[in-house]
Amino acid sequence: MVSEENYAREEARLGRQVHFHDGVWWVKSAPFYYKPVHEFRPFPPKHAKPNPVKAMLGYSHQVPNSTQAKRFLRWNILNSDKLKIFTLDRLKSAKRRAIRKGLKECHVEQFKPSDNNLERMRLINISQARRFKKIGEVDTYLPEDYYNLNAAHWREDMIKQFSHQAHQFIGAFVNEQLVAYIDLIVIEDTWLFGAVKSCDDYLDHRPVDALYFNIINRASQCGKCSRVVNGGGYEERVSLTRFKEEYLLEPTDLPYYSITFLSMNKLMKLKSALLIWRRGRNKIDFGRREKKV
Repeated sequence: MVSEENYAREEARLGRQVHFHDGVWWVKSAPFYYKPVHEFRPFPPKHAKPNPVKAMLGYSHQVPNSTQAKRFLRWNILNSDKLKIFTLDRLKSAKRRAIRKGLKECHVEQFKPSDNNLERMRLINISQARRFKKIGEVDTYLPEDYYNLNAAHWREDMIKQFSHQAHQFIGAFVNEQLVAYIDLIVIEDTWLFGAVKSCDDYLDHRPVDALYFNIINRASQCGKCSRVVNGGGYEERVSLTRFKEEYLLEPTDLPYYSITFLSMNKLMKLKSALLIWRRGRNKIDFGRREKKV
């Protein structure tokens, strides 16, 4: 388990803009807009806020009850009451068969960023990007070209992620080859699914089912985990939400208190524009490095 403070310091070490104010560690989530580093620790409105100079466009945090909320965000959550009694037998028969197949044909373990593992991760990301493009997924993944044009830069970023105390990279291996992985983030009493990536060529081995069960089962036995969180949002693909529900993760609308000097729609557009700009800069930087070689 990584404390809120240690998590914040790890984020700062890797270059994210964080600061401590009113007893809470805050991290920038959009230009001049902040949220708590530990998003799932609710507190009442006006109990704490980020440095107003840093958060000139506003801030947001979870609140204890819906009457205090200004908006709601949807997350897929397996809370402590159901997490404590999570077992394979509580899942549907088809899902149990998929998990047993995955655990039989895949070896699941935490792994390190060896040269081979990093290259396998890059190829897995490319495979998933192609799959998402084919099914029409939008705004949830980096395109295939990113991992080819920015291979060295991506590799550097991943090595930094591996060094982060709160990140655990859990992999599914077939014949000692990495075929799928999950970036698990642990902060205080919350386990969050980060990236979930898999290679098309090995999906019949059910590596993702093996990974999901391994992580949730460990969380249920941990004793210190209050919730498992795996993405969400009102625009999430229905089939993806259903897959998560098969593991008892429930779409849950959580109450948030937000102060913003821009509408949330404009703020999200600004955040998206900044992300696109950063991707463009990465490609430019990569091109400059190529010319120097």
